[in-house]
Amino acid sequence: MPPLLRRLRLFWTRYLVPASLERDPLFRATMAGLTHRGLRLAGALGVAAIALYLLSHLAAGHDVTWGYVPGRDPRGYVVLWDKVLIGGLGVLLLVVARLRPDVRPGRLVMGLFLLVAAWSLVLDDAARADFTFTAGWLALVMLVTVGTVPFQPWQTGLLCLGCIGLYGLYAVPSPPGAQAPGVPVSRLIFLGLVAFLCTSMSASLYLSRYEQYRALRRAALLQGRLSARGRALEQSLAHVQAMQAQLVQAEKLASLGQLTAGIAHEIKNPLNFVNNFAQLSRDLVRELQEELDAAPERSVGEAMADAAGLFDDLRTNAEKIAEHGRRADGIIRSMLAHSRATPGEKQPTDLNRLLDEYVGLAYHGMRARYAGFNADIERALDPAVGAVSLIPGEIGRVFLNLLDNAFDAVRMRAAAEGGAGYAPTVRVETRREPGAVVVRIADNGMGIPRAVRARVFEPFFTTKPSGEGTGLGLSLAYEIVTAGHGGTIGVETEEGRGTTFTVTLPDTPAPEASGTTVAGVVGTSAGGA
Repeated sequence: MPPLLRRLRLFWTRYLVPASLERDPLFRATMAGLTHRGLRLAGALGVAAIALYLLSHLAAGHDVTWGYVPGRDPRGYVVLWDKVLIGGLGVLLLVVARLRPDVRPGRLVMGLFLLVAAWSLVLDDAARADFTFTAGWLALVMLVTVGTVPFQPWQTGLLCLGCIGLYGLYAVPSPPGAQAPGVPVSRLIFLGLVAFLCTSMSASLYLSRYEQYRALRRAALLQGRLSARGRALEQSLAHVQAMQAQLVQAEKLASLGQLTAGIAHEIKNPLNFVNNFAQLSRDLVRELQEELDAAPERSVGEAMADAAGLFDDLRTNAEKIAEHGRRADGIIRSMLAHSRATPGEKQPTDLNRLLDEYVGLAYHGMRARYAGFNADIERALDPAVGAVSLIPGEIGRVFLNLLDNAFDAVRMRAAAEGGAGYAPTVRVETRREPGAVVVRIADNGMGIPRAVRARVFEPFFTTKPSGEGTGLGLSLAYEIVTAGHGGTIGVETEEGRGTTFTVTLPDTPAPEASGTTVAGVVGTSAGGA
């Protein structure tokens, strides 16, 4: 198809007769809303105009007749039939607007109303033989055509041509010399220009509505895509949250495993003592029985005197068994007290003993995982710290994570340097400051590389090999300290020299209660633990 014909076809299908566009439900819905408003407006204006017209003539004292009276001057009375017709059509517009019809019936009714109004104006002026203001009234009707219902451009042009045709039919004399008022050519030109202007305005308005439709269409498509992406993001977020919950649970289980290993190592020592002294006691009982069986003829006093040393040894063994039993019982009671603490419930806790307990548990947990591991532990616990209001289980998890990292750092450095001149050391320190209690856990391990220092508290970030860490230990510790206790946690590190974590807790000592939660007894470990 030649370019000119293609442009003419595009002009015809888009601007003049866009039939394919009006088959779109969204565009028809947009046009329907405008059509309903235009019908209501035109109907109300038509009824109001007829009422005011009649009232003004009645106030002037003019007679009212149904039709034209032959031989009588039409300017002395008012004809009702055309006024009633226009008023009835105005009421019909209001009824049709109330029924909310489709776009095509609405346009048809409005076009009929405008043509009848133009015809009645021309006919009335023809009866009066005065077309002075007819062109102006017809121009107003054409403008109303554009401003009320969104006609298609070809429909607007057809209505305008209909108005001009009525004017020419009644105003131009048919036979030469007939007695009829003449119509100046300038008025026909004026009406033609108005018709062209109204058609152009209608095309422009239609085009703007078409652009609005395209914008709405794009917005609807974009909203659909955003909704789909939103649903996909919600599903992804739910999946990530579920995975995060599983990882948090895995981190807690890992901490529980470290804690269990430390407890097992702690209880193992007193149990070994209990078993050893129980075995010694069995041996002493056997010796005592043999001593008594060797000379049964002796008196009771002589037998007791001969076995006095064995009885002393038995009493000493029983005291040792009781002592180490109480030691194991203290460890278990302490752990049970921590496990029974209500989550999120703060209680007065001896911070120094809690820290000291978790030092032993973390150290023995590391020794249980890595045979041959050893480290010196330096303690500088300020007695003035006393009892602090905190959640023991949560703060214990913080200490366990920090201490486990410290012991792991010195272990890795010891393995890297082969132990030549290097003494693995972990230092724990507490002190009371104005308005706060400070806990410092330092090691002389590998240190943290400069490239990753800013990410140490980032969830799921870890420098440990795959399978050895979830990357949640420090992030959970940060959340417990900051969000759970209103404190702060910071890190100071130097690569190749060591790392220091500082935990600062608000100094909010709890009021005196029936008892203060303290840590259990921790035995002396190898290497200063």
